[in-house]
Amino acid sequence: MQKGFYFDQARCTGCFTCSVACKDWHDTPAGPAAWMRIHYREEGNFPKLFVSHVAAPCYHCAEPVCAYVCPNEALTKREDNGIVLVDRDKCRGEKPCGIIDESKMGADFLYGEGKAPCQAACPAHLYIPGYLALIAKGRNQEALELIRRNMPLPSVCGRVCLHPCETACRRKEVEEPIAIMALKGYVTDTVPYTPPQKIQQTQDHKVAIIGSGPAGLAAAYDLIRMGYGVTVFEALSVVGGMLAVGVPKHRLPREALQRDIDYLQALGLEIKTSTPIDLCNGLNDLMDQGYEAVLLALGAHQGQKPNIPGVHLEGTMVGTSFMKAVNLGQEVRIGKKVLVVGGGNVAMDCARSALRLGAQEVHIACLECSKEEMVAERSDIEQAEEEGVRIHTGLSVKQIFETGGKVSGALCVQVANLKFDQDGRPHFDELPGTEKTLTGETIIFAIGQTPDLGGLPADSEIVKSPRGTISADPEVMMTGRRGVFTAGDCLSGATSIIEAIKSGQQAAFYINRFLQGDVLRVRPPKTVEEPDIKVAIPAETARQPRQLQPRLSVAERISNFKEVSLCFSAEAAMAEASRCLNCAGHLCQDACPYSAPQFADEEKAKMQKCDLCFERWGEGKKPICVEACPPRALDAGSLEELEMKYGRIKDAVGFVYSSVVQPSIVNKPKKNPNG
Repeated sequence: MQKGFYFDQARCTGCFTCSVACKDWHDTPAGPAAWMRIHYREEGNFPKLFVSHVAAPCYHCAEPVCAYVCPNEALTKREDNGIVLVDRDKCRGEKPCGIIDESKMGADFLYGEGKAPCQAACPAHLYIPGYLALIAKGRNQEALELIRRNMPLPSVCGRVCLHPCETACRRKEVEEPIAIMALKGYVTDTVPYTPPQKIQQTQDHKVAIIGSGPAGLAAAYDLIRMGYGVTVFEALSVVGGMLAVGVPKHRLPREALQRDIDYLQALGLEIKTSTPIDLCNGLNDLMDQGYEAVLLALGAHQGQKPNIPGVHLEGTMVGTSFMKAVNLGQEVRIGKKVLVVGGGNVAMDCARSALRLGAQEVHIACLECSKEEMVAERSDIEQAEEEGVRIHTGLSVKQIFETGGKVSGALCVQVANLKFDQDGRPHFDELPGTEKTLTGETIIFAIGQTPDLGGLPADSEIVKSPRGTISADPEVMMTGRRGVFTAGDCLSGATSIIEAIKSGQQAAFYINRFLQGDVLRVRPPKTVEEPDIKVAIPAETARQPRQLQPRLSVAERISNFKEVSLCFSAEAAMAEASRCLNCAGHLCQDACPYSAPQFADEEKAKMQKCDLCFERWGEGKKPICVEACPPRALDAGSLEELEMKYGRIKDAVGFVYSSVVQPSIVNKPKKNPNG
């Protein structure tokens, strides 16, 4: 018989008497952090004002994920009444639950607020140890839900992320970092796609987002979940920005990208393709249509060529245009010998795509003096060389040669002392007498990208920066025009997909504050940088080699755009995920979709958690919170009894049920003024 809670938001006055009674009854230490999580929600203006709070004790889920991930098995669910209990003697007991060296982290370090190095390094701050622990237990659906808490594009970032989390992973001090990105991709591929329930618009405001790349979609994801109406306007005929027209299909299959887009649209996101918006009258039209905030997430689609002789000859092109044509299925004519100039991921994509289009020889010339210094992903460099691409490091292209008005090759010179300034411009020394010629009938320049701001009027309030990007307040991301924000590559210059996602999430935060009439500038939260996190790896940690992600053979992939990196098997994924050292600990807190577990300011930070006052039930008494509530907004009992008394209502304003982990709680919502 599953016992649970009933909460009537219509009767709740937000007095917090229930929370205080709980603390006093259980003699729970308060500590510097909130000793019980309170989800406070305020919407609208008088007389249509809505205020509610939901305290988040344990909701005694049918299948509690906290019990699966606890390394010490301190959490159990009672069979007779469904109450989830904590054995505080086992909590943080024999097995390590957190190996951060607290003695080296400063006096203000709190166990329950600590982050693992991988999470601190991830721009989107995913709960990486939590979802790895779930994968290790075979709980892939719960793992995907945890990933989606902070990640709008899990299928994409399971394939083409720069994964700074792996660089920070402390498992490398034992042997090799964990394959975090590949495990994310494994989860998205193995969990059957189920469209989510549409999120109802609860805010009066609408937001327009121009551009459907990673920054625009990330902002849309957060704003939709905040209750805003969001429309994305995309100039191209396809959704995804550079994800759709910049990344080749052998790295990012379009069905994986579409799966993420389908999920966003199912939530309620409206996307209009083939709808370019100019930066003058187009913005005015959007404001006239009732959009109170606009986000410019235009990306950086405009490739660059160097200012050298012969750069405009027939047979030269820029990488972004080349990849766009390839990805849109347009005819692309290349010679038998192709030279790609650049050392980043776009250069690798161009080189490997040229091979798949029939080039017999493909060479890459880059400024970086070694492959280790190249910006491109290590695995992409390895795969390119497996396929026959020849990489020439430490070269600067000085001139393009011609034969009959067409490209025939490039004069290059060796360089040394390469450095990049803060705007990304290279500075280096040329070494006399090191000139060499690389032949090629097609030369593709992949040396940088800028946003296309050709439609920006000279007298516009929105200003172009000296770097060719959109100028905005660096703190709040608003342009010179009130209500118009910007994010992603059109703000920062070309970066990575995960950095663009972070930028879009930050923009959504400030757009929300703007629309709610709040002060935009906020005190930055206390953060600990990844290098400052000190861990003490247990001496008994056994070496466990990293699982190799399977790949298509060169023969199977060289003449087509089939995905090269393949999915782990279930056994390999569980083995790889189990290598996680759980640096920060508190897996129960991270994995719980309701953020219920709490850790007090006490020695070893034992967990506090609601036990439904199970010792009172035998005396015929209800939990102390129910007894203490003055307006009688709370009740407790078996779910069958509660549903008979109050109905089967399961939704409350400000409370979002996990689609996977169902709690034992019946809600009666207070009417939202907007809904």
